[in-house]
Amino acid sequence: MVDEPKHEHGTSSVTNQLPGTVAGSVVQAGTIRQVVLSPVAPRQALPVPRQLPPAVRDFAGRDDQLARLDELLLAHDGNRPGAMVISALDGTAGVGKTALAVQWAHRVEHRFTDGTLFADLRGYGPSAPVRPDLVLASFLHVLGVDEDRIPAELDAQVSVYRSVLAGRRVLVLLDNAGTAEQVRPLLPGSPGCVVLVTSRASLTGLLVAEAATQITLDLFTPDEARLLLRRILGAARLAGEPDAVADLVEVCARLPLALRIAATRIATRRHTGVGEVVADIVGGQDRLDVLSSSGDERSAVRSVFDWSYTRLAAEHAGLFRRLGLHPGAEFGVPAAAAVAGIDIATAYRLLEALADVHLIESVGGKRYRFHDLLHAYAAHRAERDDTSDARREAASRLFTWYARTARAADRLVFPGLESPDFALPPAGPELPLADRAQALAWLNTEQANLLAVLRSGPGYRAAVVLAAAARFLSRRERAQWSVRLEAETLGLGAARAAGDRAAEAFLLGFRGDTLADLGRWDDAEADFGRQLVLARELDDAVRHEVALAGLGQIRFLQQRYAEARDYYLQALPLARRAGGGRPEAVVECNLSRISVRLGEFEQAREHAERELVLRREGADRVGEAYALRDVAVALQGLEAHDTAIEYAGQAIARYRALAGTEALLADALETAAVSLEHTGAVSRAAECLAEACALLEDLDVERAETLRARVRDLTSRP
Repeated sequence: MVDEPKHEHGTSSVTNQLPGTVAGSVVQAGTIRQVVLSPVAPRQALPVPRQLPPAVRDFAGRDDQLARLDELLLAHDGNRPGAMVISALDGTAGVGKTALAVQWAHRVEHRFTDGTLFADLRGYGPSAPVRPDLVLASFLHVLGVDEDRIPAELDAQVSVYRSVLAGRRVLVLLDNAGTAEQVRPLLPGSPGCVVLVTSRASLTGLLVAEAATQITLDLFTPDEARLLLRRILGAARLAGEPDAVADLVEVCARLPLALRIAATRIATRRHTGVGEVVADIVGGQDRLDVLSSSGDERSAVRSVFDWSYTRLAAEHAGLFRRLGLHPGAEFGVPAAAAVAGIDIATAYRLLEALADVHLIESVGGKRYRFHDLLHAYAAHRAERDDTSDARREAASRLFTWYARTARAADRLVFPGLESPDFALPPAGPELPLADRAQALAWLNTEQANLLAVLRSGPGYRAAVVLAAAARFLSRRERAQWSVRLEAETLGLGAARAAGDRAAEAFLLGFRGDTLADLGRWDDAEADFGRQLVLARELDDAVRHEVALAGLGQIRFLQQRYAEARDYYLQALPLARRAGGGRPEAVVECNLSRISVRLGEFEQAREHAERELVLRREGADRVGEAYALRDVAVALQGLEAHDTAIEYAGQAIARYRALAGTEALLADALETAAVSLEHTGAVSRAAECLAEACALLEDLDVERAETLRARVRDLTSRP
């Protein structure tokens, strides 16, 4: 969806409907009277969400815990909500909580006819824990709630979530929780739902307040450990070296993660005996003595990791270490290539090899994930085996690659809008982002990593670029707008720390927009006020214009239209001074909409016509269509409906040729319908509204229903 910005760097806009109308529309080449509306495909029902990750192929053991979970499910009488909590013993990361939870969930998900939800809460690991509001926004989206109807506030989200799940049977798996407070908002209120939580902590708050059932997962029993080894290595190999197998179980302290890594390495060496491997694990000079009485699962993990790492080829070991510098647990092939300074083909080959020996995990789509223990170990090896200069260079290369790619994607998503023009050195592979859709997909996929890089404190130029590129989040559900705010705040902090007042002024406009969108008008006004001061000090006409337009936008949102016009009239000569046509066109656009609100339709038409000339001079195709509709709206106020239909028809024709303008097309269709109804062309007005309604089915359900009611009213007339 493409929105006309309120100023040059912004991403949101204010609709300019007439009183009694609803913003929205779509139409064909030629005038409205000549248009042949194409049939609209019916909206497809969303599939039942099944979000579970794949189960472990050679899962072994845990029969008692699986049976206990089955008992709890059978005992669940459906009359009150239930929550089940799996807690590991203190310090027993890698004990297999996730594997057990996913295995059981796959076994029983057929009982939950309305879906299975999954979220990794990242309570423990390299990146910050996931906020509950972001998880809820994701859940609500897959449950069929449109993005623009998902509240930004956590309490409101919880209310919608529990309302949506009322009467449904849904299994919710919350993995790697950090605290009970992180989990509590994600608990449904419906008695037909079951929640399964994994955590290293006991989550006592859930046990007490929510009457959750605790299942403590211990280390493997010796029999379970041997069963896992048999499934990986085969029964014949275990039978040939029973004593060595017993030693391997003890060396790995019966910890599933350590056993799996060791067994996988052995399986790839058909001519290496298990006894030789045990000797290698415990024989290093700098290894912990895991067979001593003081050995525990932590030392077992370190010993197995050391042994597996030292048997990697140099290029595999190098990539593994460098991945420890990546700030997020999940990453793609290009990011791995960037941090290691290698090409994509080599990175993919090495990543697959690391996944084969379970040092990383493939999650599909040529993306990979670290277990947090292995991520910490990789960072430890980088600290130990690489020089500080090498680590600094690798991290800088990675952060710069993310910033360069984010800026390239941002320019595709928001063509013609201003972005930071810092010179960033080439770093890593250039991604072939062909169009806006690919760019937006990349930004959405890498969202968590982009924020993790910002939190890691990259160079201030990269920070400013990443902060500006976060504006794509304005196209996401409202819960994501606070993430954009954090990114812009981090970028501002970096610019201020570097003493770059120009960069600070630049980002103040971005953050002011975000604050205004969040309804924090006083904070937004403070940012635009500070931007105005800096613009005057720097004699920066562009920033001066942006600040005035931002203040005008706040007054518009507050319905203080006369004051809003004063700000935009001050911005107009500055926009002309900035040149390029687009800043001036945006100001004229806003002045036209303000005039409509004030009932000054002749002035609205004059502003819109000047906007149209500027859009055409700048070859701004989306802006031209937008201006055509602005002219049509002004003409409607002047009761010139025949001419308004002509202009709306031209806007519709242009939007039809532009991908991603569905909401704007709906606006133009509805504008056309207003004038068609006034001229007596009731059936054509109903056709326009019906098409607008169909376009909005996936964008704004409430507005679509309003339009549907208007269609019924029109079609019921004689």
